[in-house]
Amino acid sequence: MFGFFKRKNKNNETSKEQSSGSQIPVSTNLENQYSSLLKKHIEDLSTLSSIAQQYINKDDYNDKPEWLDALAICDVALLENKVDDTIKELYRQIYTRNWNKYVSMEYNDTDYRFWFNLNKDINDRFINIGHTRGYCEQSDLYGSARRGYRDLTKKIEYLKEGVKAEDPASLGDYGYGLYLGLPEYGDENKKEGRRLVERSIELGYESAQILLLYIDFYDKDLDDSVLLQRINEHIDKTEPNHRKPYHLLADYYLRKENNLDKAVEAMKKGIAVGGHYCEYLLGMNFLNGRLENADKNEGIQLLENAYNYHVVYAANFLGQYYNFGNDENTSIEKSIEWHEKAALYCYGESSFELACIYLYNEKLKDIPKGLAYLEQAIEDGTPRALSEKAYLILETDILPKEIEGAKLLLEKAMEMGNEYAPYRLGLGYQNAEFVAEPDYKKALELFELGAERGHLYSIELSGNYYRVGVGGEDEVAAEKAVKYLTQAIELGSNYGRVELAFCYETGFGVDQDYQKAFDLYQQAAENNYPYANTKLAVYYEDGVLGEENTAEAFKHYQIAAEAGLPDALYHLGRYYKYAVGIPENPEEALKLFNQAAEAGSAPGLTELALSYEQEYGGLEFDAAKIIEYMTKAAEMGYTYAQYKLASYYYYGLIETDLDKAIEWYTKAYEQGYPYAALMLGEYYLYNMGGGETQYEKAFEYFKFAEEQNVISEGLGVCYEYGLGVEENETEAFKYYSLSANENYTAAKYRLGLCYKYGRGTTENLTDAYRWLSDAGQNGNYNAQYETAMMLLNGEGVSMDQNQAIQMLTKIAEDDHDSAQFELGNCYLTGKGVAEDEVQAMYWYQKAADNGNEQAQKLTGKRERRKR
Repeated sequence: MFGFFKRKNKNNETSKEQSSGSQIPVSTNLENQYSSLLKKHIEDLSTLSSIAQQYINKDDYNDKPEWLDALAICDVALLENKVDDTIKELYRQIYTRNWNKYVSMEYNDTDYRFWFNLNKDINDRFINIGHTRGYCEQSDLYGSARRGYRDLTKKIEYLKEGVKAEDPASLGDYGYGLYLGLPEYGDENKKEGRRLVERSIELGYESAQILLLYIDFYDKDLDDSVLLQRINEHIDKTEPNHRKPYHLLADYYLRKENNLDKAVEAMKKGIAVGGHYCEYLLGMNFLNGRLENADKNEGIQLLENAYNYHVVYAANFLGQYYNFGNDENTSIEKSIEWHEKAALYCYGESSFELACIYLYNEKLKDIPKGLAYLEQAIEDGTPRALSEKAYLILETDILPKEIEGAKLLLEKAMEMGNEYAPYRLGLGYQNAEFVAEPDYKKALELFELGAERGHLYSIELSGNYYRVGVGGEDEVAAEKAVKYLTQAIELGSNYGRVELAFCYETGFGVDQDYQKAFDLYQQAAENNYPYANTKLAVYYEDGVLGEENTAEAFKHYQIAAEAGLPDALYHLGRYYKYAVGIPENPEEALKLFNQAAEAGSAPGLTELALSYEQEYGGLEFDAAKIIEYMTKAAEMGYTYAQYKLASYYYYGLIETDLDKAIEWYTKAYEQGYPYAALMLGEYYLYNMGGGETQYEKAFEYFKFAEEQNVISEGLGVCYEYGLGVEENETEAFKYYSLSANENYTAAKYRLGLCYKYGRGTTENLTDAYRWLSDAGQNGNYNAQYETAMMLLNGEGVSMDQNQAIQMLTKIAEDDHDSAQFELGNCYLTGKGVAEDEVQAMYWYQKAADNGNEQAQKLTGKRERRKR
């Protein structure tokens, strides 16, 4: 056997390089071909140097057998100790411009294994004879090999050895990787990286100047005009038969000037001189729709050709195009084929796309295969794969729920620059997945990081968080809200339009402008964002910008309801129930309330509960269903439902449970519902729970409600009797007046007493009668008693003893003890009735039985007390 085979057998190599995941079918026997070439050159050593020179002069290895023949010449020269400058130049040449990789792209597993080990052996042998270029070529071999052969650790080991030996190529390649801070190179070191590249220029590395141009391209401090000048200078001075960096010129026009025409011109020039990366760039632009009337088949051919020269990105792009191109070429089978080609060369993004195809494509779904590709993408260092695995753990049943593991995956992906990871971590802190309680500050911090990376949902939520006050309530927070929401709108976000509309409604970060808010809602609605239709409906129904228009409001609620929005279904039901601009239709109303409730609408659930309470539309009263629906709505945080549910427990719809009543009143109060505060005030004012009185709490709740312009008699009672606050009859009178004008019956009664007895105001029997009579007509027994007495005595009103006796009799029959006692007096003295001692005693007895002390004195009844 000849040189390579001897070394291979001697070392008995069975390393991981000898197995591959290649999908390329067996087509040739490379080992036999190569053996024949070795034999031919060994048998005619005299022509070795001249044939090598012929290849050097040609500098073109599109004929793959010629490349293999040139490699065999290098192998024989090493074997026969005939390595001279000609052989070294031939070795350099066949490894430049990806010729070595071009040769191997379609090899099957067997041939690739042979090819890889052959190249590894020859590189090592060049190193062993002191030709330091071998370090760089061996590093590149390990760094660009197929899956199962690639070894980034060995790649860096060989480069570092080359740097120690001052190999120009190793200095340039290692310096460039160090400058960029690529993962396998360790920490970024721009200064040292540039120094090494500049040293490689001094030592004559043919690609070093292009590497320095790459560095200049990433240098943010370098003026664009200077960069352009340097690129053009390098193109001009590069020999015609050497690679000219037209791809850099094309990138410059695309990224720095956004000038597609000039970029395409540069790409075409690059292709003309053998620039395969330019084929990739032009092929992409043929297929991505940026070029008008582009021939897509030509674009496909350009990308296929680029891939053949080891531009692996081209295979990934073809995989994406065939999957998502939405044209006549769309083919999931071809997408898989090209992604497999890229994945074969450890292109993690293609492994990730294959994972998504097998995990989510309904026709091709293969969960084990999808998970295998996902792990492969993670192995290749693809941040999106880390995030996707976390998603599968957190959001699906494909992988077991392992919250901490998912969090670690997201944190790693975030460190690698992934844009989705901070967003999903933010949701985890928002929803208390990773912590015991929601941490909105941490969530905002993460959303803002996602926003910096251009993640749309992160931008939207950053704007929302600042709008609702998580990031503060000052001008800076308002400016940030508007900034993020405007950015989201520029990216086409309808959510951003609606959120910015909220800002215009409240004047948060912008001047209040309902017209601009309306316009934003309208834009979102026109973009099929049905929530915006519900907001437009409110504007039309309430006449925010002019006259009310319930017909237009109804139309927008219909659009949102057809899209399945729960609250829109409720509003549509409300229109039918309360005949808002349309005829009442109980059947349709109940159908919509049921749909809204099933869809999770808290107002819908509430309205359904009320319908059972009111026996609306033919429903039978059903206390169990009322409680069930109202509880669901209350548990969803709907304030009115919490208040109603509390009232059901307070007044005993099914059972009285003051603890539950107070719990739900408190929840409603904490959301700012003033009527819940009134009920809590009454609970503590009248000490409904027993135990120690807490008048201060009562006053606090009444005051909270009053600050929202909701006032009952409770605040007046506190001031009148000094409960929880210093006694002040003037303040009491004021609050009784305010509450009475809001139609609170108890307040009318107490206001009447103030006028009758001159408490906090001047005595005025006429006004007293007016307010007491009003309260009495609304069912207040005490007010009815006071009104009857004023009629009986002609105080503040013309005397009408007949009416007075009728009123006293009515409430006396309902066990009002004072009315019973006064009715006894009337019968005793013949006031308004004929004298009748029997009737008088009858009513005195009734009053005494009901605890009236004056009646008890007359009748001799006393409460027995234990001494």
